[in-house]
Amino acid sequence: MNIFILGGGRVGYHLALLLSEEVYEVTVIENDPERQEYIDQMLNAQVILGDGSSALFLQSLDVGEADLFVACTGHDETNLLAAAAAKGLGARQAVARVEKAPYMVESYMYDQLLNIDYILSPDALVAQEISNYILNPGVLVSEEFSHGHILLRQVQVSPDAPAAGHLLSEILTPGSGTLVGVIERQGKVFVPDGTTRILSGDKATLLSKREKLSDALSKFQGRVSAIQRVAIMGAGTIGLWIAHALESTVAEVKLFERNSIRALAVAGEFRKRNIQVINRDATTRDSMEQEHLETFDLFIATTEDDERNIVAGVLAREVGVSRVAAVIHHPDFAPLAEKLGVTLAVTPRSVVANSVLKIVRQKTIAASTTLNEGEAEILEISISATSPLKNLLLKDSKGKLPPGVLIATVMRGNEAFIPDGTTMIQEDDSLVLIATTENIHEIQKLFHR
Repeated sequence: MNIFILGGGRVGYHLALLLSEEVYEVTVIENDPERQEYIDQMLNAQVILGDGSSALFLQSLDVGEADLFVACTGHDETNLLAAAAAKGLGARQAVARVEKAPYMVESYMYDQLLNIDYILSPDALVAQEISNYILNPGVLVSEEFSHGHILLRQVQVSPDAPAAGHLLSEILTPGSGTLVGVIERQGKVFVPDGTTRILSGDKATLLSKREKLSDALSKFQGRVSAIQRVAIMGAGTIGLWIAHALESTVAEVKLFERNSIRALAVAGEFRKRNIQVINRDATTRDSMEQEHLETFDLFIATTEDDERNIVAGVLAREVGVSRVAAVIHHPDFAPLAEKLGVTLAVTPRSVVANSVLKIVRQKTIAASTTLNEGEAEILEISISATSPLKNLLLKDSKGKLPPGVLIATVMRGNEAFIPDGTTMIQEDDSLVLIATTENIHEIQKLFHR
């Protein structure tokens, strides 16, 4: 697959890194000479210096032959113009990243007027992820596989969870309808087995049959209370979208904005009494205590400043807020934030990359999600008539699968189940696999040969 990425910033660089590891033909277009040189040294991708908003320049690069063109610079208009030009030149699919709310709200019009296939907003995707966490307390990652028969949930093991301190084999028995596919511990990701001891603080990724999920979550989460009172720091795009999403779902929202003009402007957007805009700086203990945040269930830091978000999150925990979510733009700060007590650290570049990866793989992979900045991936793929895995017992397929790949679940007809070594892989089976990102290309070839 021939992929062009316009913009080598945090989002573009991370996306190019993930795709180049999968043996795709990746070309990055960057207009900053120093950045271009850095990317050229770091990635196994072609890096070209130039102005991606120029249709003539794009034509000279044969962008019309691209299977996918992703415009992800920091300028919305450049991205929309470049994606439209690439599509007009013949690119099969074009994606534009946008930041400004009007472009996202009216994205359906730009899709049609500019013939762009996908318009993605990091802010909207981050807001959606945090809103999903509020609706599903304690669930860090959520995905559905096998037409909703198999559910993925990543949760953090609490100290009072029945699983904490026990071997995995003691918690999940054969026939339980649930398995732990991946564990993230102290920044490291690994696939556990029955002898793995589950520790408090582990991030456990559960794959479960729908009817078994509630029981599985109770074993790894412990008691999780509903989120009814939410404090949000920052009335920017992300903060506003989250507040609007909560207008009819929670009891109370306090939206902190330290800029008085901005606070006054956004206050008029809310008609429900449960949303209150507070013109105060939420990074001070006095503000938190005077607004009684110790009674709140969740504090969300959504500003553009990572340091402010982390500091505010730490203060919120000290004041008494039990859960904290923070938007972290610099990827190196996310693990630090979690060590300091941030429950959910959401990185915009990761949510955008996850969305683009789904677009890249949609022809051969039914569903997928990435974990821990792309270190592991869980995907659903079907067995074709020509696949060398067809009619093999699962125990005999290990020599053909790339190292570290685990077949987690099987969907056959209308039945989903967790296989064992005696399960025979059949044509049209839909398998959920756990793999590292660099193995995805080999998996696609193996299943669709």
